[in-house]
Amino acid sequence: MQDLESSRFDVREYDAVGDGTELDTEPIQTALDACAETGGTVHVPPGEYRTGPLRVGDDTTLHIDAGATLLFVRDYEAFPTVESRWEGWNQFGFHPCLLVRDARNVEITGRGTIDGQGDYWWSFYDTPESEYPDGLRTRLAEFDERNDKKDDVSSFTLRPPLFQVTESENVSVSGVTLRNSPFWNTHIVYSENVTVHDVNIENPADAPNGDGIDIDSSRHVRISDTYVNAGDDAICIKSGKDEEGRTVGEPASQITITNCTVEAGHGGVVIGSEMSGDVRDVTVSNCTFTGTDRGIRIKTQRGRGGVVEDLRFDTIVMRSVVCPFVINGYYFTDIDSDPISVDESTPMVRNVHFHNVTARDVSFAGFFAGIPEQPFEGISFSNVRIDATRPLDATDISPAMAENYEASHTFFCKSLADVSFSDVEIRTAGVPAMEFEETDLVSIDGLRFRGDVPSPAVAVTDVGRTRISGCAAHPSERPFLEVNGPGTRTVSLHGNHGPISDRVDIDETATNVTVDSS
Repeated sequence: MQDLESSRFDVREYDAVGDGTELDTEPIQTALDACAETGGTVHVPPGEYRTGPLRVGDDTTLHIDAGATLLFVRDYEAFPTVESRWEGWNQFGFHPCLLVRDARNVEITGRGTIDGQGDYWWSFYDTPESEYPDGLRTRLAEFDERNDKKDDVSSFTLRPPLFQVTESENVSVSGVTLRNSPFWNTHIVYSENVTVHDVNIENPADAPNGDGIDIDSSRHVRISDTYVNAGDDAICIKSGKDEEGRTVGEPASQITITNCTVEAGHGGVVIGSEMSGDVRDVTVSNCTFTGTDRGIRIKTQRGRGGVVEDLRFDTIVMRSVVCPFVINGYYFTDIDSDPISVDESTPMVRNVHFHNVTARDVSFAGFFAGIPEQPFEGISFSNVRIDATRPLDATDISPAMAENYEASHTFFCKSLADVSFSDVEIRTAGVPAMEFEETDLVSIDGLRFRGDVPSPAVAVTDVGRTRISGCAAHPSERPFLEVNGPGTRTVSLHGNHGPISDRVDIDETATNVTVDSS
């Protein structure tokens, strides 16, 4: 049996000072390297340890005591060049602050803090490159030359993540606070069997690219009981971008996110837009999102390829979210576009279910837009409550970052193969509760309203089949359903309450529609 003392590596015994002034990189890294040779625990007692980037090896527990802070230096020269993945591409950039690379059986524990002092890096973000220090310009030029990537993203996105787990297995993080990341806060990439539990993720709202947790081409990942307050997407799932992502072909899969609290961020749980290697088998449950731009957000575009499939979002409460539900196939592109040929670069989203979700004080009820050449399919809602009466001018944020779309309170759906709503209550201000365009099948069962009933309640344009059941007619004679477009074929009205069949307004453009209410 290994001697317990011999398996404990106290950084103070390796001459770490912890006074916030002395540079403790060498003693801490020496302790980590020694631990990786035999296995054990590297202990960081209370203090402020100013350090350059660190690397954790096999069979190592890094325990950071309450009152202890790893404070990463404000000096780009301390961060060597490494190859990793940034925003969906493998490329060269700055070494992560705390790195677990090609390692097995690693734990990060304790109630201490890991602080990236990201404000040092963020200060360069909006600074003209001509005003960068000469050495920083040289490093960024080196990255540009070595990476040879063509994209609209600046090389300064190659800032160091705060904590990265890459090409590793059986890694767990618990108890610690990770804050002020130069780039993404916590990045799990090309790894397997990773657990994040009871962790605090903290980035200010203006932190550029300040994602909370990014799960990237990794599998068997569990995020639980974690608090995220992020400057970008809070918890994000990715799998590479465009042709390179498809060639690498490493999906993000078998992921569970549960009992998490998100306060602020661009999205509560986000998938994409880098999803070219596929995302599948994801469950999100028992979470709250407050003050995020979007709640549950899937984003992609033509050229990405890849499949996002088999996702379940269950028992989620959102409040003061701009748009609670987003599936966007037109990320930063024009929604008003004609079909093109389907090939390996055509993305697909399918089999996505939302159950037991409440969204209150939101501006836009929802935005779902597939792409016309390959409509997204298998989207369903059950037992969902949406109150979309927050004034539109309460935010300058669009629901989905798609171009040529005039947003309203309405739940908007376009270019879907099929979408269904069962036991849904919705409240919107002055517009239809739901609008559907260019969709093959719309099924609505038990749609209810709180407050004034909009008229029409539902509007369909070029929808192949519309099925409405379990709904109640307006107390007045105002239309419940508005039907538009020559692509609208069949409207089925069965098992409703009151004369809904008399409350269908068929526009003169709907030249081929048949209404079945027998």
